[in-house]
Amino acid sequence: MIDRTIIPAPTRGLDLKHSLGLPQSTVVKSGDLLFLSGVLAVHPGTGERMHGTLTSEAHQCLQNLSMILGRAGSSLEKVVRVHAMIYSRIEYDVFNSVYRQYFTPAQAPARTVWSVGILYGLKVQLDVIATV
Repeated sequence: MIDRTIIPAPTRGLDLKHSLGLPQSTVVKSGDLLFLSGVLAVHPGTGERMHGTLTSEAHQCLQNLSMILGRAGSSLEKVVRVHAMIYSRIEYDVFNSVYRQYFTPAQAPARTVWSVGILYGLKVQLDVIATV
């Protein structure tokens, strides 16, 4: 049997099941690892999608990520893996400039960046694994 606990989202707006009607948990804990579903640029209180530039959406995603991790007993410093999805490869350098504000090169987690179509026309989505 797998050791698995569903961690409640810190706010109703960050609960993907509630705010977007998606069939998934925001955070699942297994052992000392946290698995976060795709973090989007949504308002943490209301779940309203916050369409904007890649820069503004990336900041919102990373702020939401920090809130979710904090609720689960972790932090950005404990992130070990990031799958970042951006809507356009042309924005890769823009995404990196925001990302560097949250993750220093000395403590940067393993990361992959894909250029993909993201739900709801948003520009950034982060899928993360962290430790507790």
